Amino acid sequence: MRTKKIEVVLVTLLAVFFLSSIALAVDCPIPDTGQIKCYNNGSEITCPNPEEPFYGQDAQYPCNPQSYTKLDVNSSDLPDEAIEWVMVRDNVTGLIWEVKNSEDDTPNYDNPHDADNTYTWYDGSSGTPGDGTDTLDCITALNNANFSGYSDWRLPTIKELSTIIDSSIAYPGPTINTDYFPNTQSYDYWSSTTHAVDPYNAWSVGFTDGYLNGGIKSFSRNVRAVRGGQCGSLDNFIDNDDGTVTDTDTGLMWQKDTAPGTYTWEQALSYSEDLPLANYHDWRLPNRNELQSLSDYSRINPATNFPNTVMSNYWSSTTYADNPYIAWVVYFGSGGINNGSKSGNYYVRAVRGGLTESSTTTTISGSTTTTIQGSTTTTTVQPCPTETLYGEHSEETELLRYFRDGVLSETSEGREWIRLYYQWSPEIVKTMEEDEEFKEQVKEMIDGVLELIGE
Repeated sequence: MRTKKIEVVLVTLLAVFFLSSIALAVDCPIPDTGQIKCYNNGSEITCPNPEEPFYGQDAQYPCNPQSYTKLDVNSSDLPDEAIEWVMVRDNVTGLIWEVKNSEDDTPNYDNPHDADNTYTWYDGSSGTPGDGTDTLDCITALNNANFSGYSDWRLPTIKELSTIIDSSIAYPGPTINTDYFPNTQSYDYWSSTTHAVDPYNAWSVGFTDGYLNGGIKSFSRNVRAVRGGQCGSLDNFIDNDDGTVTDTDTGLMWQKDTAPGTYTWEQALSYSEDLPLANYHDWRLPNRNELQSLSDYSRINPATNFPNTVMSNYWSSTTYADNPYIAWVVYFGSGGINNGSKSGNYYVRAVRGGLTESSTTTTISGSTTTTIQGSTTTTTVQPCPTETLYGEHSEETELLRYFRDGVLSETSEGREWIRLYYQWSPEIVKTMEEDEEFKEQVKEMIDGVLELIGE
């Protein structure tokens, strides 16, 4: 019975080791908001320590920091100090964005890259097709010109357009990194997403302040084209049957049920930090971008297919840069992003995962003191099953170490599985020494994992 128990544990751990590598290949990573300062209910503060009031806000949990690369007309990378470039690659999402230029302060519709051009949202009824002043004309001009060798330029979705907002920048903006996106107007930019509440409206992003707005399609607004694959799927939420739901698109794990009651912003931070759900203790309040990822803009009331969601406002951990008395909230009636007074009471759904953490030295081999990257846990471990079977410096052992340090240790989930593996290693090794048949079974399992990693 003891051998069978150990075998089950080993199978589970090895399976998780491999499956964790798949989970790390996130299809739709969410860029960070850009916020780097901490706030209380009315002013900027020194970022607090754990257990202190207001701990757990946006700036304290870096997640996929915004990162861009300038591109020339041939799509070649340019150094950050380049003074001329025509496109920008978002290194987190992989999307390629058009860069606007400015000739003067008047529109020039013969040049679709002119930052002063504004367009109506083409839906077959507004604007005059072919006169260059609607969104279809703008995108068609780029594709007909084969801009930078591509003919798949399009309007961004509202989620895509939201990812280039920099939430550290206050009104009047522009709320975007102008080192990479020069000539951005502090006005609204159209997305391709029709407003589900009113089909005569479409969503736009106000780069004056970072708000999401619904605008009548016959209104004229700015346009920034994008190219690259669209993210998202219809069946991206997996119920883990333990009170949590995993989003396979983003890799984030969410609290399944809305937290009971409503909370002030400070209470929402504290609730999320103290949540012990499903034996995980790294829950936190989601930032603005993460919370918006749950929105489904094809739906209303609620504008999400996430279970157990109230048609109301939910707190994010992101303060509104122009006014520290308020923080960003997502309204799941329509998917809109608004602001809420931090003393107000709104709903909460905690999240975990997706973080970028500082690196520390990782040494997990032989009998030694072990520090797992990003962890505060220090443990003493014995030789692992792999070393026992193949030798400490064998090709097999080195491959698994590479997988451990280069893949698993990059996320909190992976580091947890590393910890569990080494917690069980002494028992597994001891059982292998006592039971030759079990030892052969362990080798077959690890050989299978090695083959999968090698592929």
